[in-house]
Amino acid sequence: MQTVGMPLSRAIIGWTLVFAFALSVRCAGGIWWQARQTDENAFAFGDSFSYWVLGHQIYKGESYQFGGENAKISRTPGYPILIAAWHKLFAGKPSVVSVRMLNAILGACTVVVIGIFATLLFDRRVGVCAAMLASIYPGGIVMSILILSEGPFCLVMILQLLAFYYVLRDCNSAKDNSLRWRAAILTGVAAAVAVLIRPSWLLFTPLLLVAVLLCSAQRKKLCWQGILIMLAFCITMSPWWVRNYRVVGHFVPTTLQVGASLYDGLHENATGGSDMSFVLYFHGAQNIDDAKLATPPLDCYEFRLNNRMRDAALDWAAANPNQVLALAGTKFVRFWRPLASDKVGASVAMRWGMAVSYLGVVALALYGLILLIKHRKLNQTDGSPSTQAPVLVAVLLSISPAIYFTALHMVFVSSIRYRQPAVLVLTVLAGFGFSQGLQRFACGRRLLAWFAAPTEGGG
Repeated sequence: MQTVGMPLSRAIIGWTLVFAFALSVRCAGGIWWQARQTDENAFAFGDSFSYWVLGHQIYKGESYQFGGENAKISRTPGYPILIAAWHKLFAGKPSVVSVRMLNAILGACTVVVIGIFATLLFDRRVGVCAAMLASIYPGGIVMSILILSEGPFCLVMILQLLAFYYVLRDCNSAKDNSLRWRAAILTGVAAAVAVLIRPSWLLFTPLLLVAVLLCSAQRKKLCWQGILIMLAFCITMSPWWVRNYRVVGHFVPTTLQVGASLYDGLHENATGGSDMSFVLYFHGAQNIDDAKLATPPLDCYEFRLNNRMRDAALDWAAANPNQVLALAGTKFVRFWRPLASDKVGASVAMRWGMAVSYLGVVALALYGLILLIKHRKLNQTDGSPSTQAPVLVAVLLSISPAIYFTALHMVFVSSIRYRQPAVLVLTVLAGFGFSQGLQRFACGRRLLAWFAAPTEGGG
């Protein structure tokens, strides 16, 4: 992490305390949630069960499939591989609560990386504030205790953004230039790992590269680094792509659930939320069509079923553009609404507490963004010794996940769950806003001084 003008020992102690606090909160939450379950081996979400089964299959060396022979590419292997490693650690019999603790550890690591990321983009005070906000943000805590892919995904996502920061920052020496090329490779690898955990992340990296190239004056150099990022991405993804081609005989970049997910969000009875009851109808229709064929089809059943649902969704969308636009608005509201549905199983007090904390993070992020735009030129650094990237870079890296996930879930189904990774990244901007607000008060300045005290003779 950036420790300019700060004793290394104090930095280590400080971030260790942040990690310990974030971990303790998440472990307590995981134990509390587990105690609420009627069966200690039960899962609150169907997704959790599928990850568990696939992880166990990897550990056992069995065929990677969930739901029978016709569901071999239903999930990317990122999170199941992590669960398989946990099975290995516990001799094939890990408890459910132990996997919650694994996610809690990953969540605490995410908090620390957010703090380091904010320190690099702004300064140490902002890093402290961002880490404080991320550690207590209820949405982040929830994602760290459920057996869902969001836990490890958030960590890898922040690591990708951190690596990309080093690609974009100004170069003052040949050493810095060499670091940028290495960072480009790490960015591509992290992007691929993130996609293998959450396939919805697939388009983020190429879209971000396009946005950066459009905004940058160093297009030629960044173009070559962008090519390296995508090359590293493709190499890291290639084992999964090769495996999928061997299974279905076609290139499948992520999974064969895209058709079902797309139809879930785009059909005549769509509400913006998820309701997969239509899948049985498509299975029946596909079976009827298959029975009419004189010879067995060349493509596998899973591939044909995915294409059938995808085509049905696209055909309906093309024929009903006004309804698609109305659904997009509904999904936008579902994505950003403060209050969770009463169907999530949380108490009224908990739902309102989560809503208030979410609004606080968003308000602080907007305040920080306004300060950056109002008082600083976006093509200049903010003047702090730890900053080597333009303020525009800080804004782009902080808000791009929110823009991406919003646009994505205005097409696919939407819910509060899907915004949590984006809000975690917004704690970076919120940390800047919070830091600026705290420094208006003497007690706030003293609170931040312990982390940011200069060394003797330090710059």
